[in-house]
Amino acid sequence: MKLSPLEKVTQLLERWNAEELKQLQSWLSVRIEQLESLAQEIELPPVKSGRVALSVHRFNSIVYRLEKVRCGKENCHRCPHGPYWYGYQRSNGKVVSFYVGKKLPENLM
Repeated sequence: MKLSPLEKVTQLLERWNAEELKQLQSWLSVRIEQLESLAQEIELPPVKSGRVALSVHRFNSIVYRLEKVRCGKENCHRCPHGPYWYGYQRSNGKVVSFYVGKKLPENLM
């Protein structure tokens, strides 16, 4: 049986000591706050079903989100695919998204 990414991480973290886990907890708190504040700035829609957000970067009025995507095919053993970059910005009062690609262009980093 294939383990999910969360199950793999959980197995790894079971080997960590209390101090290492506290450092991770501190980092996670900061990272979650960063992601939530960026999402609130342009009111990003929640991550779509079948996707996992890995990273978020802001450049001017556009937020770029690195996402792993499930293709939805019943027998796909390679899901999720990616990661791929998507851009989110406000247009006419709505948040619209667009595909950027596998790599974020150098001028956006």
